[in-house]
Amino acid sequence: MATLAGADETPALPGADATDVPNVMDEVVVTGEWPGPQMWKISKGDHVVWILGTLQPLPKDMIWKQTELDQVLMQSQQVIGRTSVKPKVSIFGMLPLYLQFRKVSKLPGDQTLKDLLPQELYGRYRALMAQHSIHDNDIEKLRPLIAAGRLYQDVIEANGLTGKNDVQEAVIKLANHRDIPVNDITIKVEEPREVLKDVAKVPPEGEIACFADVVAGLESELPLLKKRASSWARGDVDALRKLVATQVRTACRDAMMSVQRVKAVSDHAKSSWYNAITESLDRHKSAVALSPVYDLIGKDGALDQLRAAGYQVEGP
Repeated sequence: MATLAGADETPALPGADATDVPNVMDEVVVTGEWPGPQMWKISKGDHVVWILGTLQPLPKDMIWKQTELDQVLMQSQQVIGRTSVKPKVSIFGMLPLYLQFRKVSKLPGDQTLKDLLPQELYGRYRALMAQHSIHDNDIEKLRPLIAAGRLYQDVIEANGLTGKNDVQEAVIKLANHRDIPVNDITIKVEEPREVLKDVAKVPPEGEIACFADVVAGLESELPLLKKRASSWARGDVDALRKLVATQVRTACRDAMMSVQRVKAVSDHAKSSWYNAITESLDRHKSAVALSPVYDLIGKDGALDQLRAAGYQVEGP
């Protein structure tokens, strides 16, 4: 749900399409060691925050060089991680919450996607499964909003990409090695069971639109997704700006943001990260922060907001 709601990426960049993609490399997934992303420098006087743009999915077997990052960390007083969202629930409430999530995730009774989706869309989805040799029968029992995320993960895994190559984990590991404090920005959802009840009320047409959007993206934009991962690995920010941000489909975001409790959590997460940056610029000489790269460079992204607030922004 977090992926579909836009917690880690933003919708397609305005005006970007396949014709805008620079011919920087073939449609292959990189492996081995690569330079990795460049960093943006946010300054207030002599105080600095270095922001590392993260991306998912990335190549499964990619290793990115961390020399420059390590040099910056040695001069820093803290690391600001990406914002995470967790339910505010006791250990005894976790099982009931999990069971409720499982129930909300599935279609009612014996219903399947074949019963719910338009015939043409269902046929395209099954063709995608066959094309990428995916055998995941559990998707059939999921509601379209959840099935869309499951299908997306299955297809990218089948094409040498993964959401598990966690850049944040690598950065935090380096920070811990150098005894640098990590500011974990965690948003606690006060009433997670009520949120799930609200999500269960998303209109079927919104869920089907989300599923259709993901299928369309996987049919046409998978090569761009590979190029995007490769551009990140090569540290090519210009290419990233020109590539379509394919991870999150607009219809999926619209469906999730129609749930007011979900939208409130999303807005809180973004403002909390921004406030952590500005507070660090007040308190620390140097810090490192992480953010999804398209939250930084997209239209009205964090870099534009920081510039508008009067901070000096330098970067690739």
